[in-house]
Amino acid sequence: MANASQPAPRYHDLDALRAVATLLGIALHGAFFVLPELIYPWPVHDKSVGDDPTYHIILDITHGLRTPVFYLLSGLFTVLLWERRGLRALGMQRLKRIGLPLAVGCFTIIPLTALAMALTSGREYPYDFPFWALPLIWLFATMHLWFLWMLLLMVGMFIILVRMGVQFRNPAIWWLVIPLSTAGSLLMQEPVFGADSLQSLIPKPATFFFYSCFFFFGAFLYQQGVAVRRWWTLALLPAAVTFCIGFLLLRQYAAEAMPFTHGELPEPVWMFSNRLTLVSALAETAFAWLTCFGMMGLFRWLFSRPSFTVRYLSDASYWMYLAHLPLVIVAHWVVVDWPISYHLKYILACTSVTAVLLITYQLFIRYTFIGNVLNGPRTRRQRTVRPAAVASTNRSAAQ
Repeated sequence: MANASQPAPRYHDLDALRAVATLLGIALHGAFFVLPELIYPWPVHDKSVGDDPTYHIILDITHGLRTPVFYLLSGLFTVLLWERRGLRALGMQRLKRIGLPLAVGCFTIIPLTALAMALTSGREYPYDFPFWALPLIWLFATMHLWFLWMLLLMVGMFIILVRMGVQFRNPAIWWLVIPLSTAGSLLMQEPVFGADSLQSLIPKPATFFFYSCFFFFGAFLYQQGVAVRRWWTLALLPAAVTFCIGFLLLRQYAAEAMPFTHGELPEPVWMFSNRLTLVSALAETAFAWLTCFGMMGLFRWLFSRPSFTVRYLSDASYWMYLAHLPLVIVAHWVVVDWPISYHLKYILACTSVTAVLLITYQLFIRYTFIGNVLNGPRTRRQRTVRPAAVASTNRSAAQ
């Protein structure tokens, strides 16, 4: 591979898809306080929801698609950067764009998230901990920043494999990654739609393997030169079917074997150990892959042309995901007791957090050192002067 830096092509559609996959984190975490039951411990819960499954569906769809899409695109862009700049530049760039924000976030964003959880829960279990331990919380729970740590590990694996001479071109090998990913699904233990949670510094092998399949398949797509096609959008139709199958089977399993209580995690169970969870795990895996291809085709159709708005949101999405979780928790705490519909509470929480993050990005991030670290240097747009106005100005000056 060439080591000289070369200008890389801009994939506007994939940029837009990566931004959406990242921003869906706000929709996902925003839904936690309006679930019929708490699948994960959450400090704020609206008990007026009752048995409404709306946000269970939103959570499961979002959780089932966004991270596989994100890692597949990460693998694709990793190979793009390697081929354009070389392996050393790839490593340095990823340490700057991923490692540095993760390191800073461990001592800022993660403690703020833990503090928000403790205060909004009234210091109830499992949020009753000494405040002096806040700077060390990341040793036990990386919160939502786990995806950066996992991505760093995957990039490290990629660099090792490249140095070993591994190529990501052989279709007979790399297309097998899709069926192989089902092994990771069947070895998971959380009976939820999508992969098991990852918050520890030591990743769960099954979940890490599952997400790595998408990362390295993305690397194969780019190096093999597989072009994204608009007709891939059709994959969203069977994806909807597989979601319904997996979702309904898991709900049936939960109703039969796992009554949920506030603040308690579901009892771990091997996905292959029960016919309901086994079939649902296979359906979840199919849903993840079909959604990846379907979303790539859809975004190729809708966002193949350059757009300042899409590019701006793509840049902003990174900051918005990094900083959103403590704000989401506080927004939940603010609106949870308001005498309005829980649907409106969800919308208000998500939109207000999104607005605050966009404002802070524009004012304090985009054109600063932080923005340079996250997205590279950005310059302010220059106002375009119309030719007629220029001519009029010249005539006035001449007079």
